[in-house]
Amino acid sequence: MQPARSSTHPVLPGFLPGRRRAPPGAVRAADAPRVLLLTSGLGYGHVRAAQAVAAALQRRSVEVGMQDLWSLMNPGAASIVHQTYLRLVQEYPELYERIYHLDEQTWRQILQSEAGPPAEVLEVLERISRIAASTVAEASGGQYASDRLLLSMLYTSLPYDSASLGGNGVRARLAIMKWSWMRLNKRLESIVADYAPDVIVSTQMIPAAMIAALKKRGRLSVPLVGVLTDYGLHDFWRQQGVDCYCTAHRSLQADPQGRSWPGQVIATGVPLMAGFAQPVSQAQARQQLGIAADGQVILVLGGGLGLSVDVVATRLLDRPANSTLVVMLGKNANARSALSARVAAHSPVLRNRAPGRVQVHEWTDRMDLFIRAADLVVGKPGGISVAEALACGRPLFATRSLGGQEGFNVRFLEHHGVGALVPDVELADRIEAVLRQPRMLTDMQQRAWTLGYRDGADRVADLVMDLAYEHRPWPAMREH
Repeated sequence: MQPARSSTHPVLPGFLPGRRRAPPGAVRAADAPRVLLLTSGLGYGHVRAAQAVAAALQRRSVEVGMQDLWSLMNPGAASIVHQTYLRLVQEYPELYERIYHLDEQTWRQILQSEAGPPAEVLEVLERISRIAASTVAEASGGQYASDRLLLSMLYTSLPYDSASLGGNGVRARLAIMKWSWMRLNKRLESIVADYAPDVIVSTQMIPAAMIAALKKRGRLSVPLVGVLTDYGLHDFWRQQGVDCYCTAHRSLQADPQGRSWPGQVIATGVPLMAGFAQPVSQAQARQQLGIAADGQVILVLGGGLGLSVDVVATRLLDRPANSTLVVMLGKNANARSALSARVAAHSPVLRNRAPGRVQVHEWTDRMDLFIRAADLVVGKPGGISVAEALACGRPLFATRSLGGQEGFNVRFLEHHGVGALVPDVELADRIEAVLRQPRMLTDMQQRAWTLGYRDGADRVADLVMDLAYEHRPWPAMREH
């Protein structure tokens, strides 16, 4: 029986909604390892990578459990945090960029130091509090109900004193933040203790840091694998207690600032679903999707949330004139109506185009077919989107970037000549210019194919198996 759907995170195979000895439907050989995957439903990429690793492990008859970071929090409180995050990245991109680039030492100072955060961080926290205070909350109740009270105290109860770290509001909020962090750690520790994994794999840096903290305090001794889903390293990933890092590309093994990694570094590639292991030809992909074999195809991706996909697609509706536009809306229901309205406004132009030149799709688990059918991809530069495009040998042009982790990805695309960040007003001209130069497009596609990893999930799964057998005598029977 699956847990009820939540607006804060998707339901995942083997998802552990709380304390449960084993995930529903788990199948495991008597001597096979047990693996716990940690992810964050706040970002599509982290979840998709975890699902890909889970599938690869299950093909090896491993028992797999999956835990979403946000299920450690009250659903209503998690929803407020989720909505605040979306407003932050859409309405305050510069503020989001500042938060993202706070280094590990700053976060340690916020969560662990008695002195509190640096003065410049107080302004950021105050602005976030104002955003959260104006966010509409969902119905009360549910597990961990006290989280709602603690969250409301963070953004409504006491004023910030930005002139002094000794202000009462700052001290109170620091105490609440530290206490909340400790509560989340204890909840995760309880789940790990109940599940008793042989290896823990995290596709997001926060749960990885939580496990690393438990290991440093001697509460756990389980091997921890960090799976990076972007083409850069956030400083918060650097945690003593992470035994191995799986990176998106071999170029990330050397730190540009010369710092050492706490654990072993292996370039596995971003874990992708099985369809990317051996992508079909472009002709086969178009045939399976019902797309005309001739002509050029532009694939427009909205990301997991479909942010701004309607605006981007509109700019490409009539240029290039002989191309087919395939639009993936993600899981944003509002994007379909917005795009329909924009298409209607362009109807005089579209009436002169062949039927089927504009195709609109929502969610799909065969993104490999859509990417292979296209000549190039336009969309948000999330780590998974970049990895999937490269695995299929397609360049990716980003029209909007949240900065932060997406900044890493854009720089990787531009450095290797397989895409770029293009302003909205220049998008149609840029795409048309590439499609009008077949040799340039072919060269970009070949570079993308060479850069892509198509077996990342299997590489991670093999590494996890090695760690499990290395740290535990096998075969062994375990009580359930």
